[in-house]
Amino acid sequence: MFVRGMSFQRGIFYMTGRYIACASHRKGELHSWIAPHSMKTYGWALKELWTGIPTRFWLLPTSVIAGMIIPPLLWNMEGLPIYLILYALLGMHLLFPKPLKQYHCAEHKVFSTKGIISTARMGRIKKASIVNRGCSTNVIVVYFTSVICVFLISLLMSMDPALSLSIASYSALIPTIFTEKLITFWPKKFILPVSSFLQRYVTTREPDKKHLVAAITSYRLLAEKEFPHRIKRIRKERKRQMAIVDVTIIPIGTEGPSVSSYVASIQEVLQSYEGKISYQLTPMSTLIEGELPILFEVIQAIHEVPFKQGIKRVATNIRIDDRRDKNQTMESKLASVQDKLLQ
Repeated sequence: MFVRGMSFQRGIFYMTGRYIACASHRKGELHSWIAPHSMKTYGWALKELWTGIPTRFWLLPTSVIAGMIIPPLLWNMEGLPIYLILYALLGMHLLFPKPLKQYHCAEHKVFSTKGIISTARMGRIKKASIVNRGCSTNVIVVYFTSVICVFLISLLMSMDPALSLSIASYSALIPTIFTEKLITFWPKKFILPVSSFLQRYVTTREPDKKHLVAAITSYRLLAEKEFPHRIKRIRKERKRQMAIVDVTIIPIGTEGPSVSSYVASIQEVLQSYEGKISYQLTPMSTLIEGELPILFEVIQAIHEVPFKQGIKRVATNIRIDDRRDKNQTMESKLASVQDKLLQ
């Protein structure tokens, strides 16, 4: 099943040949939907894109279009060449605003993660590769590389520079159309390394939790319809009874007031339980979500951390929220409060 992704200012689309799934943030809340391909669905998608694009992001193509139209109308002068609109539209890919870069990176990390996609594995997803072999950045590399090559060849043939640039700009669209085929043979030695560099340092930025949640949510919606094996384990987790623990580990007898090194070591222990628990570090404590037997095992493991670093006395404070009438998560509790605030 071939899956494509597309990021925008507020969220992420994932799509196959049958469905489009979307997860986006509006006024701080995550909204998601999935629908089969149709004109109505395309309308929803365009609305998401249009309302999520900052005004300043349209400044470059708008300025180019104005430069093409206004001089001939007002001053009987030749306007900017039409091919500059191609430069503007494709070049904007390299001028993504910060939120779009973060959603773009989250989209790539989900694609790069092997196995089950879920918030329970968010730590592993966050560590996944930023680089995606099928990224649209490949198209940008192919187009502008083709423009440069054709332009230089035209100059060697003693053609007028302006005419050479015009021919190069339009003819470069031909190899661009076949980008996916081009990266399967010799040009990949150039295209993919350059694209990888741009993905790492220009078109993406490390995502926050909300960007990863949007990517996971959108992907899971699509997976429910198209490839449920990538969320099969999550369905089983929903049937398990989950609890939330608030834990504070206090090493007593440290040489100074700072305990950040102990907190960092505790986080490393928690990372070893990824897939079994979810956890969140706060300024005052650590929240851990999972099944009670596993939670008690985790609490014992992190309680031992200061002892292993030479501390002789440790005070551990534990609060357990164990609700049996319904399933709850850390995110669902926060969402419930946010809903009340909006009423």
